[in-house]
Amino acid sequence: MIVTIRDVAKRAGVSIATVSRVLNKSKPVSDELKKRIMDAVEETGYLPNAVARSMIQKRTGLFGVIIPEIFNPYFSGLVEGIESVSKEFQYHLMLSVSEKDPEREKELLQIYRSRQMEGIILAAARLEEDQKEILARLGIPCVVIGQRVKGLKAPSVVINNWKAAFEATDYLIQLGHRRIGMIGGPFWDVASGQERYQGFRDALASRALPCREEWVSEGEGFLVEDGYKGMEILHSAPELPTAVFCACDRIAVGAIRYLEGQGLQVPEDVSVIGFDDEELASIIHPRLTTIRHSPFEMGRRAATLLTEMLHGNQSLQTAETLEHSLIVRESTIPLSS
Repeated sequence: MIVTIRDVAKRAGVSIATVSRVLNKSKPVSDELKKRIMDAVEETGYLPNAVARSMIQKRTGLFGVIIPEIFNPYFSGLVEGIESVSKEFQYHLMLSVSEKDPEREKELLQIYRSRQMEGIILAAARLEEDQKEILARLGIPCVVIGQRVKGLKAPSVVINNWKAAFEATDYLIQLGHRRIGMIGGPFWDVASGQERYQGFRDALASRALPCREEWVSEGEGFLVEDGYKGMEILHSAPELPTAVFCACDRIAVGAIRYLEGQGLQVPEDVSVIGFDDEELASIIHPRLTTIRHSPFEMGRRAATLLTEMLHGNQSLQTAETLEHSLIVRESTIPLSS
């Protein structure tokens, strides 16, 4: 049997309006009366109607979060960071996975609007013009993770992918490597694809080194298998690079696995460097030199910006760039003469 607010009022010996005042915290009541009503709620097992309460209070207490994929540890760290802030401010998360499909992202944004999300956090691999238009029309505070958004009144939280890739590549050059390749993610991915590739190219150009087409592989994704296939392509070139920069750690792991299968040693034959410093980077053999940044901090900062917007700070319209660092481990060594 469904328990109603009428049952609670009857149990507590008060009016329905008094129960509503206590549950919605709309008007103060005595401690004795509040306790009597809350005891009745517990005894009857009454569950308040969340939709009705949100209409009365004019708030749902919900953040809508959209991430590209669920199996990537990077995004689980991101969500943990968002959750750490949402709990503090008593918000709850509605999480959806877009599978990197712009049409799905647009659909989810409309669903979140209809479900009356108070704010939205969007982690997108790319933002097309029609997506920006939808975001602009939503009328809901929004923070974008991973992309600098031009022409949209929404703050974003990013890392400097170009600079990080430049530093990773330049480190290989400092070790004496001159034949340097890259296994990237898909270049349609603006941040993790294009920006990291451009940083790689610019680092080579700054040292007057060539970016040889046969030493660059664009992957379909950011998986171990993409790294394996990419290293296979680089290995088919007439001359093998002595070092390879990979767009993420899982790509680097795939590259190492391929090299091992060919009887080549990392780092003795080929130095390999990754990006993200996922947990696997420190447990693979050899342990992976990589770029470290914090998805937890990125999620935490995005949620903080969103709560600031919801509490009246409407001037947050710029990209906030978080720190990164190069972590040197055993997968890279100086080029032997």
